[in-house]
Amino acid sequence: MKKILMIALDAAEPSLIEKWMDDGGLPALKRLRDRGAYGRLDSTAKWMAGSVWFSFASGKSPANHGLYNYLVWNAARSRTELPDPQTLPLQPFWEKFDLNGPRAIILDVPMRYRPVPFNGKEVVGWATDDRVVTPCSYPPDFYGQLLARFGEADQLGEREGSMSKKEFRDIRDRLLTLTDKLALMAKELIREEKWDLFLLCLPSLHRGGHKLWNTNNIEEPLTEAERTELEDALHQIYMASDRAVDELTRDIDPQTTVMVFSLHGMGQNSCRTWVAPEMLRLILDDLPDLRQKTPRPTTLHRVRSLVPVRWRDRVKSALPLAGRHYLTGFWRTGLVRWDQILAFSMMADVQGWIRINLKGREAHGLVSPGAEYDSLCGRIMEGLKSFVDADTGLPLVKDIFRADRVFNGEKLDWLPDIIVLWNDEPASSHRTITSARYGTFPWPAPDQNPEGRSGNHKPQGMLLVAGEGLKSGNIVDAHILDLAPTILAMLDQPITPEMEGRVLPIFET
Repeated sequence: MKKILMIALDAAEPSLIEKWMDDGGLPALKRLRDRGAYGRLDSTAKWMAGSVWFSFASGKSPANHGLYNYLVWNAARSRTELPDPQTLPLQPFWEKFDLNGPRAIILDVPMRYRPVPFNGKEVVGWATDDRVVTPCSYPPDFYGQLLARFGEADQLGEREGSMSKKEFRDIRDRLLTLTDKLALMAKELIREEKWDLFLLCLPSLHRGGHKLWNTNNIEEPLTEAERTELEDALHQIYMASDRAVDELTRDIDPQTTVMVFSLHGMGQNSCRTWVAPEMLRLILDDLPDLRQKTPRPTTLHRVRSLVPVRWRDRVKSALPLAGRHYLTGFWRTGLVRWDQILAFSMMADVQGWIRINLKGREAHGLVSPGAEYDSLCGRIMEGLKSFVDADTGLPLVKDIFRADRVFNGEKLDWLPDIIVLWNDEPASSHRTITSARYGTFPWPAPDQNPEGRSGNHKPQGMLLVAGEGLKSGNIVDAHILDLAPTILAMLDQPITPEMEGRVLPIFET
């Protein structure tokens, strides 16, 4: 049985990894590539950016596990809520190891339920911000042991809106410190623990990619020297991550396979989801034959909009995890009159997701399955394509799909009905959005990204593999769903029938 050390560089952008490996800026990754294999990974992030960790852990697509975000829509309750393992069960591949099989040490994989007993140890939510449960571990005292030895991790959080130069630098410096701290913890556990699979997630590139991709969301003017300094911030975090990889692999047993990967990438923020509800409202208002009213912002929403984002974030960040997520869901759909709405824009932070208020599926469904559903989906999809930037005429939508034409699975009803892929141009360039048919409205934050993210997810990740008995060169036609079966094959474990990927052809014959 091979030993496998897996290092997830969460949301590492392949084009930057490749560029900086080639110019010598990421020497540890380049060294691994030179003696191993490298390639890009296609990903479920193409349609659902928040699905990637669920899909990696289970080896299944969103239509078969139903999990596409840290909050999901519950049709029976007509609300957005945290997923739970009773409603949407998901067993990661390492929890399937029996006591006589491989032993796994799992550190901080995002989007994890509370771990159950298995052959190994796992800590959930120590450093990652992408959590659906409060920090915990198996065995239960493992988390406390890590706290006693290494202290609390810096939970960076994320707030909307612009930031100061000081805040930008603070994010950079905190992420650099966090990367070093995680590397130290992992290095000691690699040496001390017995393991066949060691999986560590480094979250700094994810949060850094969102907040430090460029300086667009800094609210103050920058000197040329300041701009040069701050535009190098993300590069510094990539270099810190490379140093972490070096620390963890430099003295590793040469017979151990090293896998460094990301499940999706990062690029300039092209997300227009902030205006999707208004686009949808205008489309539905133009459907008089359906004789339905669409909801307007309530008085409570208007009052909330007058409160500065900083104040709202301060209040929200003081709440426990469940309270913060409840508020997020409440402001998105908590005040909707379900007896008046045909479709609604679901909570999303990359793609646009539209869900139809379908009879027989939603608690207060209005739209009949079949011809009426098909007609409404078609009208909404055509309507969304008509919106453009008023200055350039550039469409907001690059492509648009019905989920049932992309996915097939037992949890399809949990997913959005319509998935919108936005144009790749930066969303911060907008001032006004218009449609020849449906009208005009302002972009909510001219020249900025309303959610405070200069960077957002892109649909490819990457995989770098090095070790004895493995091929070198290029990895092609690979998908994140292939990772779980490939790992199981390397550990001489059965590949369960529900897994949708394949074993990658990386082994020497």
